[in-house]
Amino acid sequence: MRAARRVTRIETVNKRTGEVNDFAVHSSVPAAHGLWFRGGGFTTMGYAAHNALADADLSVSAYKLFHKMCALQNRKDHGLVIVESQAKFAEQVGMSQASVSRGLKQLAAHGFIYPDGRNWRIRPDFVFNGNGAAQGEAVRNIPVGTPDPYAGGRTDLTVIEGGNEGPDEGEA
Repeated sequence: MRAARRVTRIETVNKRTGEVNDFAVHSSVPAAHGLWFRGGGFTTMGYAAHNALADADLSVSAYKLFHKMCALQNRKDHGLVIVESQAKFAEQVGMSQASVSRGLKQLAAHGFIYPDGRNWRIRPDFVFNGNGAAQGEAVRNIPVGTPDPYAGGRTDLTVIEGGNEGPDEGEA
């Protein structure tokens, strides 16, 4: 017998900014059991996005920068990361200017971010910010020619055949 599915509406308020987020949780358990996270805002990445990021040939600095950018992005403007100057941005993310410059180039080359004037934008079909209609519009506005982070794959990994040759332990 399947457990009854519940829909729970949750409203969070960022105490620092006052930003209000509404979302619904569809679950067979009460929402309070499934939502434990720290901090004000949050973003969501799907499994394919996590895999694309993990499989990309990025430096440690670029990987760190991407996560810092996710934390700094303007969630009301779907992935916009404001950069007053490269020096201030480097200070804000706690990295050297050279590491930030290299990281931005790597992330852009893989399609995880793209320039938006003097600022940067995290690809909106890569990180979800909680508003479906605005998210869809942001996806439609990805500049033509922006690399697709989902299309790549590491060339330095080798798939070894095998591993599925018999039943798992405990199976008949």
